[in-house]
Amino acid sequence: MDRLRRSFRDSFRRRKDRVPESSKPHQWQADESAVRSGTCTFSVKYLGCVEVFESRGMQVCEEALKVLRGSRRRPVRAVLHVSGDGLRVVEDETKGLIVDQTIEKVSFCAPDRNHERGFSYICRDGTTRRWMCHGFLALRESGERLSHAVGCAFAVCLERKQRRDKECGVTMMFDAKNATFTRSGSFRQQGLVSSRTCIVGCLT
Repeated sequence: MDRLRRSFRDSFRRRKDRVPESSKPHQWQADESAVRSGTCTFSVKYLGCVEVFESRGMQVCEEALKVLRGSRRRPVRAVLHVSGDGLRVVEDETKGLIVDQTIEKVSFCAPDRNHERGFSYICRDGTTRRWMCHGFLALRESGERLSHAVGCAFAVCLERKQRRDKECGVTMMFDAKNATFTRSGSFRQQGLVSSRTCIVGCLT
């Protein structure tokens, strides 16, 4: 019995002594390039989604993951695709699309501090306008690495938006005293499709 306890203690120590994901920047740099090129993928178990009542917060995400892990719903083996356009979850076996989320509607993402492989993000549901938290368990990586990749996707999306704003020649000013927004400049009319894209980019 003592030998078993020692063995358990030693294995726990070994787990604690492992090099944390955050000290592996070379891998994370590769993830950033992959996000930019639209080739960043992670093998995951998709736990589903649950409504939350705040748009951000690590505790909100962790509570949602706790609920999802405790539910009777069976996790789905899937691939999480991360790009500057959005997050897509594709079922591993059937290749069916489970989630297709534009990055602009994602308000927060975080790893689970209680489970190394846990990760979740909060987004606004396009139909119901409710805040939903989607939960995952990474199969090979840490939840922290997945969260970093989604952070890179936010950065790419923001860069594109700022470029579009510049090309549109539009600036916006907020008057805190009167709580008003003022737009200066006009949108270029470069055909129906391009001008619509520009308006969406500048106003979201």
